[in-house]
Amino acid sequence: MPYEIRFADSADAEVLQGIFLESDMDLAGEIEEHIVISTGDRIIGGGMLTQTDQDLFHLIVFAISEHERTHGLGRLLLDKLLQQPWDFCHGGSMPGGGSYQVTTVAKGKSAGFYGKLGFVSCGFSDLAAPFAGQCDDCPEAADCHPVAMRCSCSIAGADTQGASDGAVS
Repeated sequence: MPYEIRFADSADAEVLQGIFLESDMDLAGEIEEHIVISTGDRIIGGGMLTQTDQDLFHLIVFAISEHERTHGLGRLLLDKLLQQPWDFCHGGSMPGGGSYQVTTVAKGKSAGFYGKLGFVSCGFSDLAAPFAGQCDDCPEAADCHPVAMRCSCSIAGADTQGASDGAVS
């Protein structure tokens, strides 16, 4: 079944918000800044990336519908976002060098999912502002067990050490 990955529009807001709420998250900004993965006219998940520096991106929110999990769609979407995050950020630009990093904050069991895709735990101080302190005053932090994570990536065809095919490292 073919899947489309695209920027969301106002018609997607209610469905995407529902998917995020299933995972105790919500839309993070304007709907048009979010990405959706869909098949036909059915949205199955989405996320939102922002570029915080020339070679640094942050995955703010990411979720797949509970009914669509375990089918590889989260992996499909996140792989695509990691390969060229600048294409999925409003106003994003390709890093000047051959490598870049994507950071996120995993909630609970999702750290295992991110780990399978190349993310490793890091300190919250390793995240760009304002994300470094996003859990400091959250009353739910003890229940959601947040984990700061980062993934080191390479641009396909870049002439840098470890960059051979653009795969996530």
